[in-house]
Amino acid sequence: MAEPVHGYPMEHDDEIDRRDSGLRLALTVLFVIVEGVLETVVAVIVVFSLLVAFVTRQPPSPRLRELANRILAYRYRIGRYLTYNESRVPFPFSDFPDALEEEAWRPSETESKALGLPPREPYEAREDLDEEP
Repeated sequence: MAEPVHGYPMEHDDEIDRRDSGLRLALTVLFVIVEGVLETVVAVIVVFSLLVAFVTRQPPSPRLRELANRILAYRYRIGRYLTYNESRVPFPFSDFPDALEEEAWRPSETESKALGLPPREPYEAREDLDEEP
């Protein structure tokens, strides 16, 4: 048995072959690039979702929220792989991950309620704007 590292015994079987290290290095570079692209994709989804919610006063479609959730799950898997917390190589070398959590957005749990703000009065059209001077 080799010397313990940080209190954990290191078995001889834990050593990584040089060829595997080279492959891991190449995959790490690839997934760092993929992570950067995904960060941009998530930012675009966030901005688009905010615009949709602002214009329509409705949440974005469930399909868009599901897509965002699955992309976030994929980013999580990439992060685990890059930090040696998971040995399974992420998509496209394995299946694309399912969403990590179920949809948790509820119409009754708005930001105003969470921040303790008073409810807003409903919008009422002003009649005097329709009249011509």
